[in-house]
Amino acid sequence: MKDLQSKTINKKHLETARQNEKLLSVAAQSAQMLVETSDWKEKIYDVLKLLGEAAEASHAYLFENHLDENGIEVSSLRYEWENPNHNISSHVSDFQNVPLKHEEMMQWYKVLSSGKPYYDSTDEFPEEWANKESRKEIKTLLDVPIFVDGAWWGVIGLDDCTRIKPWSQVEVNAIQIAAGLLGAVIKRQKSDEVIKASEEKFQTTFHESLVPMVIGRVSDRIILDVNPAFTNLTGFTREESVNHYPTELGIWANQAEREQHRETLNRQGYLREFKAHLRKKSGDVAVVLLSVSTVKVNLEECLLYTIYEITQLENALNELQDKNNELERFTYTVSHDLKAPLITIGGFAGLLARDVKSGNVEKVHRSIERILDAVNKMERLLNELLSLSRIGRMINEPQEVSFEEIAKEAVGLTQGRLRANKIPVEIEADLPKVKVDRARIVEVIQNLLDNAAKFMGEQKNPKIMVGVRKENDTYVFFVSDNGIGIDPAYHERVFGLFNKLDPNSEGTGVGLALVKRIIEFHGCKVWVESEGINKGSTFCFTLPIA
Repeated sequence: MKDLQSKTINKKHLETARQNEKLLSVAAQSAQMLVETSDWKEKIYDVLKLLGEAAEASHAYLFENHLDENGIEVSSLRYEWENPNHNISSHVSDFQNVPLKHEEMMQWYKVLSSGKPYYDSTDEFPEEWANKESRKEIKTLLDVPIFVDGAWWGVIGLDDCTRIKPWSQVEVNAIQIAAGLLGAVIKRQKSDEVIKASEEKFQTTFHESLVPMVIGRVSDRIILDVNPAFTNLTGFTREESVNHYPTELGIWANQAEREQHRETLNRQGYLREFKAHLRKKSGDVAVVLLSVSTVKVNLEECLLYTIYEITQLENALNELQDKNNELERFTYTVSHDLKAPLITIGGFAGLLARDVKSGNVEKVHRSIERILDAVNKMERLLNELLSLSRIGRMINEPQEVSFEEIAKEAVGLTQGRLRANKIPVEIEADLPKVKVDRARIVEVIQNLLDNAAKFMGEQKNPKIMVGVRKENDTYVFFVSDNGIGIDPAYHERVFGLFNKLDPNSEGTGVGLALVKRIIEFHGCKVWVESEGINKGSTFCFTLPIA
């Protein structure tokens, strides 16, 4: 009899040991499935099935805590496994939006919310359970809380509808292991989703932004990505930019700026509106403001460049500075040039009074001539300044006209000086039609012809030519002479207001400034070509073709 009892006890111990081993194996399998999956929801049913079968339970389930539409803390059944051998009914709707802090469930709530497992027979549960088909079937249950980032997230548990089962410590441990793993996996997945959402938001902002942006790796400065706004600005495609160094693109137009940018970035770790010159694929140079900050892309330390082009603003500021400089010269010259005739008039007015008193008629006439010369000079200066100031404000309607007609009209207006200096003017035949303010362009040619005649020097066979040449798809008109020429160092300066290379030469220094302003008002450009002194000059300009 004792031997039989001993064998029975040994058999039970062996079965218990096997059951415990099975549960531990299931716990290990569950852990592996949860760790390897990218989405725990895809594997949770398999985990519940493994746990339920190993414990020979009726149900294995997962509840998630949340707020209902009234903001009350509730818990709802999300996933479950049912034992097909226990022939039980399922009432999922009874386990949706169950209040967590039910008055008669406070013991259950306090135990689980403190992080401890709750296991007991349902005899100890409130009477309302006996009135619900889905709950009165349950004989005993085991609930273990799931915590995510320190907050109670939900419950994983087992129940038995066939018997009041005493849960073993191994079964409790197995469910606790699953709960701990689930909490860690849910936390990891939430973090991954937050990171992914953040990266997707960053990528969307990066690629759809109208501001040119570049991402470069901190370790080697290689370009990892560029957005469409960058390709539009520079002309470099994404394929030409990504996985290349900026030096390969030759994008830095000024190497001193490149070194200064790198030195400042290394010293302070960021840049704010660093002014630089970037070379586009076309070779054009853009003036930009660079801002640089550090970002992490795929857990790698990177630099985010934002680029604001200010080329037009810079040009406008330079133009404004030029205008201010011009205004300063204008003020100085006007005060000087107007003062000189006034002094002349004042001086000769005194002499005139004395000569009239003495009756010296010859001196009276000479004084009057000098006074009239001074008045004429002042009038000429004032008229030219007035004409210059009107450019851009008073304009005639553009009209289609043959450039040959314009040239001939201008020659007629300067015929006096040309004849006096015996300077022939040759006008090319078949000149194209232009669409311009005719009166203003006649004024341009007239000034250029007058300028050429004025600076012919000691040329024994003076000659002026008016014509056109074609460069690529652009017509370039010109007025060319074989006079004294212009040193290349002064090619830009000659168009400045009152910039007379020879202070003693005739004129006020307004003529070429007037030419430049009229041509630029037509949206075109003007320049001078001359190999140097005594090599002649060619004033070139473009015009809108009809």
